[in-house]
Amino acid sequence: MFLQAVQHMRKRIEAILKQEIPYLDSTRNKLLLIGFICLYSFIFINLYAPYNINKWGKNYYWEFVLIGFSVLIFTQFLLRTIFGPIRFKIYSLLPWGLMEMGIMAIIFEIAYSPSMRSLQELISEFLLTFWQIGLVVVVPYTLFLWYAQINQKLSFFKEEIQYNIKDTSTEGNSELLILHGENNKVVLAIKYNQLLYIKSAGNYLELFYFTGEKISKELIRMSFKELDEIISDPKVIRVHRSYMINTVYINSAKKTKKGYALNIQYIPEEKIPVSLGFKTEFEKILQPKKMSH
Repeated sequence: MFLQAVQHMRKRIEAILKQEIPYLDSTRNKLLLIGFICLYSFIFINLYAPYNINKWGKNYYWEFVLIGFSVLIFTQFLLRTIFGPIRFKIYSLLPWGLMEMGIMAIIFEIAYSPSMRSLQELISEFLLTFWQIGLVVVVPYTLFLWYAQINQKLSFFKEEIQYNIKDTSTEGNSELLILHGENNKVVLAIKYNQLLYIKSAGNYLELFYFTGEKISKELIRMSFKELDEIISDPKVIRVHRSYMINTVYINSAKKTKKGYALNIQYIPEEKIPVSLGFKTEFEKILQPKKMSH
């Protein structure tokens, strides 16, 4: 009994750590995060004067904030583009945040610590600086993620209301899409007007659809070639070798060098490409729709 409880708790913790954090995907949200942290830090330093900074002079207030600003711009826009994850999960955001604070602490130590110190003193001073930076940065970092999560839920709720008040019979197909697995067993059965988009994942397909106020994802062992033979709704089309979409839920389509970049309702942070090979067919089916270029 005890082992089952421990195993259940372990699985629950793993599920929490693997939760995606889409709120730091867009350039806008990254800049909002950095701006909020800098504003909070400046107010915090003025009120509490960590590092005895009030004895150093007012100019150092701005220098500390500018160092933090520069580090966050570097990590969020340059370092993340080269090495970082496209989308954070909780288990990847935690070490990333610690790394950002570590870089700030190293720069502070190099810039402001007295020279000719022993290694033990340097390590002790670095850990103290890291701890104080954490006290300043963790709160606004957490508050912003909380705000972004609530904001996304409110946006989703508004779109859900709009969806519920319009006549869905004219917007989407209410017929069932039934997908079978091994031994002809039904793996998923949803209405076409619930389907948002489908993404290729190796030998599997990831189907994104909504149920009430929640976006669900189902992983099915199937290829697009097999799925093409099943799909009967003309509004569900292939736009890329890795993507199929329900055109009912397209918010906007921006032209790119290779085709289009699509924004989908309910998942504003997801940008779906339309490749050159599917561009002509995509434009034909969307002629009645208004697209942003």
